[in-house]
Amino acid sequence: MFVVHDADGAVLATVQAKAAPITGLWIEVPTAELGDLTQWRVQGGELVWVSITPVRLAAIEAVNRCIGEIRARYITAIPGQEMIYLKKEEEARRYIAQEPEPSSLSDYPMIAAEIGITAPTAWQIAQIWMQMSALLSSTAAGLEGLRLGTIAALDAATTPDSISAILAGFQTSLEAAFSPS
Repeated sequence: MFVVHDADGAVLATVQAKAAPITGLWIEVPTAELGDLTQWRVQGGELVWVSITPVRLAAIEAVNRCIGEIRARYITAIPGQEMIYLKKEEEARRYIAQEPEPSSLSDYPMIAAEIGITAPTAWQIAQIWMQMSALLSSTAAGLEGLRLGTIAALDAATTPDSISAILAGFQTSLEAAFSPS
């Protein structure tokens, strides 16, 4: 537990460690992490904050971490995989745009590599990749809008209670839109 004060020393709030479930994940606002020591004072024998900045930064980090964990439900989170997805989408677009369907896969090495694994034909693989790209785009847009909107609200927050309310709204939005079925 710690006490948050304004610049004049007035108590804004007493804050307990917070942990809120977010679609199976946890946001934790740490109380033992001091960070920038200029944000703290000892008053009356208690360690107190004179700034909301550490709470805001912890909340933003928690939002970013949570969004990253949800994104990982939709993509294979290994180094370089984002580049592979972009390459697959680009090949699929080029393949589908060809009239008639290409007779050779020499210009489509990613598609050729997955025939018989992802789907039996190059056309089917290209269709699957385009559908996966569309799903990822719509999901990413929703997550990014929520992430950026929440961070903007946290940047404007002036009290620990407002930060808690913003995180609760974030949790509600995630559960409504991205809870696993």
